[in-house]
Amino acid sequence: MRVVGSRAASVSFAAFVIFLTSCDRDDGKIKVYRVAKAPLDSKPAEEPSMPTNAASPAFPAGVASIGATTVTTPPNWEAQPLSQMRQASFLVHGENGAAADISFVSLGPAAGNVLDNVNRWRSQLAQTPISADQLVNTVQKLTTAHGEVAIVDLTGQAENGDSNKDGRIIGAIASEENKTLFLKMRGNPALVGAEKDNFLKWVRSVRGVNSTATTTESQASAKSHKPEIKWEVPAGWSPAPASAMRYASFIATGDTGEKIDISVVTFRGDGGSDADNINRWRQQIGASPTERSSEIVPLKTAATTFSTVDIAGANARTLAAWTRREGRTWFFKITGPNAAVEKQKSNFVKFVQSVRF
Repeated sequence: MRVVGSRAASVSFAAFVIFLTSCDRDDGKIKVYRVAKAPLDSKPAEEPSMPTNAASPAFPAGVASIGATTVTTPPNWEAQPLSQMRQASFLVHGENGAAADISFVSLGPAAGNVLDNVNRWRSQLAQTPISADQLVNTVQKLTTAHGEVAIVDLTGQAENGDSNKDGRIIGAIASEENKTLFLKMRGNPALVGAEKDNFLKWVRSVRGVNSTATTTESQASAKSHKPEIKWEVPAGWSPAPASAMRYASFIATGDTGEKIDISVVTFRGDGGSDADNINRWRQQIGASPTERSSEIVPLKTAATTFSTVDIAGANARTLAAWTRREGRTWFFKITGPNAAVEKQKSNFVKFVQSVRF
């Protein structure tokens, strides 16, 4: 398992946690599936930047859902368990272990524009950003029953060097009122290429239904399924506007005015492996991957036991705590300049310890 954080920072965090806890005690036929009714992340879908084939983050409650509808899929696409964020999820296998992951996600206004999201996908393949002028030659238009869809076909470096499961992304972006639809296939370059026609037919099929048909009743239903959780917010933490992905956000200020970001994110399922999540956080602060697992420190609270990690980069630091319970994963994270996060460390640990489900 790969984990993150400098050795010194992790040991310090581990010792601090221990101190606080001691004091506080198929037949070839076309398949048909039902697109799930799921409630509807602070860069364009940045936090949802999960590793290939990992479970996706959740939609926050209260955002209008896509209506249930019938969509056809190729017979070789294997349906996968839905997360709260994915409204459709598939896996397709090729020869010699090749695989590709297919997803359908709908995000709110914070999802960003086409250029932002294309550059986000390019970064996932270790490619440099492009300009608005270059975007014109990168995007193709696909006409569907409900308007045009922007299609991009990107190739680059495979994440973790595994070309069997990564190296190419074909993505589709469609704008609707108050939401953006993302349909994406990511995986082995040759397999993704072989499935491109099937993918585009699927995109047309999804866009052939009126996904804008939502009701107040569906919104109320989404709110009623928001999981219950309570905590004590430390002094000096101010609530921040919710993004399309976060369950809750807070902001703290350092001694010289620097901003410290605190987030709470939850989604159904296991939320991806610890190694993938930790290295994703590590990438977000410019730290290189690591395979050490000894710095993951358990934090036992009255409600559950959290896993914790302390990640230090050159200019930023992240403390994270997560737990899996009742079919759902909860992530608590604080990120900011190194010294500022160090001063908020005790508040963060107490915040996590105060959580009640």
